[in-house]
Amino acid sequence: MSGSDLLAVIKPEALKAYIWLECSDGSIQQVEEEVAMFCPMICREIMKNGAGSSKSHAIVLPERVNPASLSLVLDYCRFHQVPGRSNKERKLFDEKFVRMDYDKLCKLASAALSLQLRPLVDLTCGSLARIIGGKSPEEVRDIFHLPDDLTEEEKLEPLENFNDDPTIRLLNRLYAKKRKELQERQRLKDVQVQEEQKDERSLDEILCFINGNGGSGGEKAAKNKKRNKKRKDNAKNSAKANPGPVNKEGASCGVPNKADSDNISRLPCQSQKLQDDIEFPFEDCYSDDGLDPAMREELDRS
Repeated sequence: MSGSDLLAVIKPEALKAYIWLECSDGSIQQVEEEVAMFCPMICREIMKNGAGSSKSHAIVLPERVNPASLSLVLDYCRFHQVPGRSNKERKLFDEKFVRMDYDKLCKLASAALSLQLRPLVDLTCGSLARIIGGKSPEEVRDIFHLPDDLTEEEKLEPLENFNDDPTIRLLNRLYAKKRKELQERQRLKDVQVQEEQKDERSLDEILCFINGNGGSGGEKAAKNKKRNKKRKDNAKNSAKANPGPVNKEGASCGVPNKADSDNISRLPCQSQKLQDDIEFPFEDCYSDDGLDPAMREELDRS
């Protein structure tokens, strides 16, 4: 069998070259080289870096390219990379190709932008523009499930009127009137909040403020505390400076000082005996000393 006959027997698919592509989720796909090279980003990786030749050296695609979006992109490339198709055929294919739900269409547009496939970017963005054309911001948010993070004042910003459209002029007037109402409502709310604020100061603090004493209750309490502490320290220092008599063991001997005698003198009559004993503790100190009476009399006389 000759070489030409052998090539005729071999299927054309067996002669195609393949490359390996790695998606954002880590999955690796084998794709025809001529189809994948229709994307400028993949073509650059093959020509400059020689990537994609094996599974271990797969071309890592951008993060926004998931397997579902990559499959749609490859379908678009397979149709458009075939030479000889008319513009009418391409237009009919494109119209049917973008008939998908909004979420899938947005992901496809993002994947086409990451792969730098400009014709598909224009096709998907044009389809999205037709979807949101003539719809209010609320309707657009409902279509694409977008959160409403605009304030009331931001929603009422004036619209740009390049062609002097009377409808836009009227709408801007209504927006201006609504903004004025919101500002007046906010002003009344602020006034009401200021009126509802109560004075939480105590009566003593208010009186001090009226009398011009200044200081708050906390400062007054701190001053009183400092004054009491100073008074206690003075009392301790005076007690240490004038200690009472002590015995050998270091304990007080029980002899009262002048202040104690004065306090005892103010006691009722039934404590008079105790007062006499305290004021004259050595009254009977010679009663049993064993001295001669004559000598004791001489001592007393001296």
